[in-house]
Amino acid sequence: MTAPQGRTGTCSLLLGVGAVAMFGCPWLPSAVSSWIRIFPVYLIVPVGICAVVSGVGALRDMRGKEEADRHRARAGIALGSVAIVVPVAVVAWACWALSDTYG
Repeated sequence: MTAPQGRTGTCSLLLGVGAVAMFGCPWLPSAVSSWIRIFPVYLIVPVGICAVVSGVGALRDMRGKEEADRHRARAGIALGSVAIVVPVAVVAWACWALSDTYG
């Protein structure tokens, strides 16, 4: 029997990919239920935060292990960061544009 290896970054990668994939949900065909098209948009930032936290935790667990593969954890952190920054930038731009137009 092998000993448990600890975190490998796979969870972070899956959360990051899921968060970035949620960007495309509003463009699904109209035949798809509105819950499936609109609701995931509200989960992008929380899932992105979970990806970053999970990736950082995995990297901390891998500290000192030379044979550890850190690519999945780093990719999850990068995708999670994109999933956090893009919506925040879009909301900031929309607020600026609206205040510039109606302010």
